[in-house]
Amino acid sequence: MNVFFEFVTNNALISTLVAAVIVAVVVRFSNASRDHKDSEAIYNFLAASKAQSNFAFRSTEAIASHTKIHEERVAILCARHPKIRRNEKERQSWTLTQ
Repeated sequence: MNVFFEFVTNNALISTLVAAVIVAVVVRFSNASRDHKDSEAIYNFLAASKAQSNFAFRSTEAIASHTKIHEERVAILCARHPKIRRNEKERQSWTLTQ
């Protein structure tokens, strides 16, 4: 283990590459965590909306307004979520899958 640390600290290129990998992993984890949190907020809003009202579908704008997430991000996260599907007739509306 000491040989590895000595090699990394004595070689500028390897030190930079190791630092870049560490930063990339941290950023990736941070983005994944934020995506999960926002997707969960969207899912919970759709579930509550379906239970409390007669709306089968909710618009991207309504979801964004309630969850305080930008509309483009809502559309991307809804499209990725396995339990949320898009309305085939009206493209900017979403519902939970059965």
